[in-house]
Parts: sequence; C-alpha cells; structure tokens
Amino acid sequence: MRRLVWVAVGAVGGVLAYRKAQEMLVDARDRGVVLSAQQAGLSAAAALTTARSLASGAVAAVDQARTTQTPGSAAARVLKTAKQGEQ
Repeated sequence: MRRLVWVAVGAVGGVLAYRKAQEMLVDARDRGVVLSAQQAGLSAAAALTTARSLASGAVAAVDQARTTQTPGSAAARVLKTAKQGEQ
C-alpha cells in the first residue's frame, strides 16, 4: 500500500512539474532570456513548495490510513488534495 501511495505522489508531482515546464517554456519564448531566467527560479521555488506540501500530505494520509486500515484511502486523499491545490 505504501508503494501505491508513493507512485500516486510521484505521478501527481510529475504531472505538475510537466505543466510548470510547459508554461515556463511558453513564457520564455514571449519574454526573452533575462526574464525567463528569473521566472525559472520562481517556478522552481513554486514547484518545490508544491512538492513539499504534496509529500507532507502523503505522509499524513499514510499515517491516517494505517490507523483506519482502509485500503487505497491514502492514495485517494493525496490525489484529492492535489486536485484541490490545482484549482
């Protein structure tokens, strides 16, 4: 069950990183090199913050799932939290 949670966390993190990279690429084409370098730093910081919050949510969900013994509930909570964060 732990592996499934981490696979879900990794998948959500990968999708978020891919979307941020695509947005950054489009912005870089529009702005130029200097502003895109600054934007890259800000985007990396935002992605890191998102990954940290996702990981902490996953750890909390796994701990809660261990106490409730409901299979798959931890992964569902992590994915739900990630979807809410995107909106």
